[in-house]
Order: sequence, then C-alpha cells, then structure tokens
Amino acid sequence: MRPTIPLDTIYTADEAAERLRLTNRGVIKLGKAHGLCSRVGRDYLFSEQDLLALWEVMREPARQPKPPAVKPYISDHNLFEKLQKLTRKKRPASTRAVRT
Repeated sequence: MRPTIPLDTIYTADEAAERLRLTNRGVIKLGKAHGLCSRVGRDYLFSEQDLLALWEVMREPARQPKPPAVKPYISDHNLFEKLQKLTRKKRPASTRAVRT
C-alpha cells in the first residue's frame, strides 16, 4: 500500500536545531512535549511539517491592548471628609487625657 502523502525532507535534531535557531536539546524538548518528532533508537528525527508545527508552537500570541485605567469619581462629600481628616491636628501623646 502506497502512502498518499509523500515524506518531505527528514532532519536530525542537529539540523532541525540549526534551522529553527535553537539548541539541540531545546528542539528535542519541544518536539517531545508536543508530539512533533519521531524517535529511532537514540536519534530524534523531524519532518518538514514537524518543523513548521514547532515554529507555530513557538509563536508569541497576540496581546489585547489594556483599556485605559478609569479612576472612580469621588463625590464632593467624600472629598470634603478626606480633606478634613488630613487637616485635623493631632495632639501630642503627652497632652492627651488619660482615661481611667
């Protein structure tokens, strides 16, 4: 029975690492983690489709721009109370009345 999809070029881990500009170990780890490699004894082999799939795995996802931060509106009453707290004088501890 003939395969319907012809095999592309097969690369060793060293060749695949050179093509993807990664380390040998990095290509093998990615290939094993995502099931995009073949193993023959101790050698790991990658097809052209495996390399393209690894490239897609390594792509950075698009980021959504953050909406501008909107500060909540402070009512005049709350603003007045906060200003009163800030301007209130505190008496030194030595002059405060001690309750017994």
